[in-house]
Amino acid sequence: MAARLWWHRAIPEAVIGALASSYVNSVNLGIPIAVFVLGDASFVAPLLLFQIVIYSPIALTAMDLTVLHDRSPAWYAPFVQPFRNPIVLAGLAGLLPAVTGWSLPEALAQPFHLLGGASVPGALLAFGISLNGVRVLKRGESPRRDVALATVLKIVVQPLVAYLIGRYLLDLSGHALLAAVIIATLPTAQNVFTYASRYQRGMMLARDAGLVTTLAAVPAIALGAALLG
Repeated sequence: MAARLWWHRAIPEAVIGALASSYVNSVNLGIPIAVFVLGDASFVAPLLLFQIVIYSPIALTAMDLTVLHDRSPAWYAPFVQPFRNPIVLAGLAGLLPAVTGWSLPEALAQPFHLLGGASVPGALLAFGISLNGVRVLKRGESPRRDVALATVLKIVVQPLVAYLIGRYLLDLSGHALLAAVIIATLPTAQNVFTYASRYQRGMMLARDAGLVTTLAAVPAIALGAALLG
């Protein structure tokens, strides 16, 4: 919102910036940190479901409507477009067996297991390739102000908001409050770069914010654990 109103960024870049400042790396780093710091991987599950079922469809619908449409979309497009996006459909397809308890026969499920197992390494590989031969935060190329804003919002503001909501609105304390703050301090997910690559918008912002927030999250998580642990 700040980049959109103050710096007049286009909607696709503003959406990528919003994702970079809030979309948490809940799998690659979230699960290991939840296990080793918090002692329970289940702390990540609500966030993971929220990002897949609610947050991603909203963001991707905004990208679809502003990037893929050459003219003003029909009034019903925001309601239909999420169900035409392959990323959203894949998330819903994966959620269906978990909700219903139904499962595919093993012979049919095996290809999906192979694709699912390759998804995280594939995202990390694509992110690593984007860093090859480039200099992060390069003057004149990288949107430094946007990256700085996304980093501050992700590593400082989001954990602070999580603490205030958890402590004063939800009356959390002890280990539960620590979990909320630590999970909120996790860096930007590589999914954001994947989304930016799909639409060819905001790629440098997603790349640089992903790297900077990952580096900044390490001392920030240690500080949060020291203060609340």
